[in-house]
Amino acid sequence: LIYIVDGALGSWGSAMIDDYSDRPGVSGSLLVNASELTYRAMSWATKGFQVNIHAIGDLANRHAVDAHTAALRLLCPCESLADCQARHRFRIEHAQIIHEDDQARMHGIGIIPSIQPTHATSDMAYAELRLGKDRTEKEAYRMRSLLDIRPVLGSDFPVEPADPFQGIYAAVTRKSPHTGLGADGVPNGWHTEEALTLDQAIRGFTEGPAYGGFMEGKAGIIQPGAYADWIVLDNALEDLEIEELRSLQVRETW
Repeated sequence: LIYIVDGALGSWGSAMIDDYSDRPGVSGSLLVNASELTYRAMSWATKGFQVNIHAIGDLANRHAVDAHTAALRLLCPCESLADCQARHRFRIEHAQIIHEDDQARMHGIGIIPSIQPTHATSDMAYAELRLGKDRTEKEAYRMRSLLDIRPVLGSDFPVEPADPFQGIYAAVTRKSPHTGLGADGVPNGWHTEEALTLDQAIRGFTEGPAYGGFMEGKAGIIQPGAYADWIVLDNALEDLEIEELRSLQVRETW
């Protein structure tokens, strides 16, 4: 079950704690207020649903963490939030801009961030204009620093291309999979301190969704007892140069 809390960064629609750096007096908008979001999260959680909340701006993410926390406290009044979350696996979809205080809360509880790596490379042309240098460096498009809470990596298709190798390329290089370049057309990646290794990115696109969907051991892995779903590529991943990910083709799907 997904609730959408705010809009996109590009349209100044993401709900922010402070005003946009390039539009004073504007801080985005909430599509549902904090109390309603918390009520809905608690209501659906008690009915057995896994609650996933779409949040992009740091205010929206703060409200999402608040709502998940309240729902977990209701579900497990005599248990730690982290132990309760390990069973229920609530998620934040996008989790693009998260205040440092709320990042710490996510780490402490284990709230799962569901991240689309190509959003960072699609937004890098204007993200710092919207957020300013400080917020961009501390809050925006986290990946590596969220690895301990088992992020789910995906595409957000049809907003972004469905091709997972574009997402893997963006996660590893922090460069556009369309051009092979970073922000403003430079050859270096954008905020590479948050880049992933190839192994981490592949696991994020395979084991991450399996865990987030309660399918670990059945999906996202090739082993006896798992579903017999896999792809055959035109080249072995371990033999490729990173730039070759942009043109990698799937030969067969089983």
